[in-house]
Amino acid sequence: MNRRISVKRVWATALMAAGLAVAAAPAAVAGGDSEFNDKEFLTMTVDHHFGGVRMAELCVDKATRADLKGLCAKIDKDQTEQIATMRSWLKAWYGTDETPSVPPETKPMLDKLAGLSGRTFDVELSRDFAQHHREFLPDADECRKHAKHAELRALCDEMYKTQSEEIRKFEAVIAGKPTTVDTGAGGLATASTNSTSAGAAGWLAAGGVAAALGSAALGRRLRRQ
Repeated sequence: MNRRISVKRVWATALMAAGLAVAAAPAAVAGGDSEFNDKEFLTMTVDHHFGGVRMAELCVDKATRADLKGLCAKIDKDQTEQIATMRSWLKAWYGTDETPSVPPETKPMLDKLAGLSGRTFDVELSRDFAQHHREFLPDADECRKHAKHAELRALCDEMYKTQSEEIRKFEAVIAGKPTTVDTGAGGLATASTNSTSAGAAGWLAAGGVAAALGSAALGRRLRRQ
């Protein structure tokens, strides 16, 4: 009888310990205690963003829609700044750096887009950029939940929300619908569904677009120095 009671107590103790471990797991993950690797994510994202910057620069030069130009100018500015921030964290946290380079999977997109123009360019650029963002969102979502550094979790949350919204704007361009873009430079850029060319009367580009494009051009010159 005593032996059976002892065995039961051992099993009860083991089950209780297992239950406590399971209960504690979510708290550990929330605190960044997971398999997520901050350094690997930063290294990957620097290059992924750099491919996005190159696409955005091409878009600013060739897009026919004012709203699309404004959206791409903002992406160029935002992701250039984020690249600089992430490289600074690599240096501060790991004593290393990542020289930005275009990922191999992005190069065919750039080559294809370089040969397009007009409405075809606008649509294909929007499709490629939406796909570019979609491929990144799962990584950004994991980062904002599991990264060990609070600063990185905050940046990933911002990137996840911003890129999700940008996907919806690219989808509007693909569908030929108007969209409004906050250029972040004191103005908005919008487009009319009735516009069929860059000079059509339906386009409306508030002063912020020109300022955003100027900022993007300045950023390109600084990167080439």
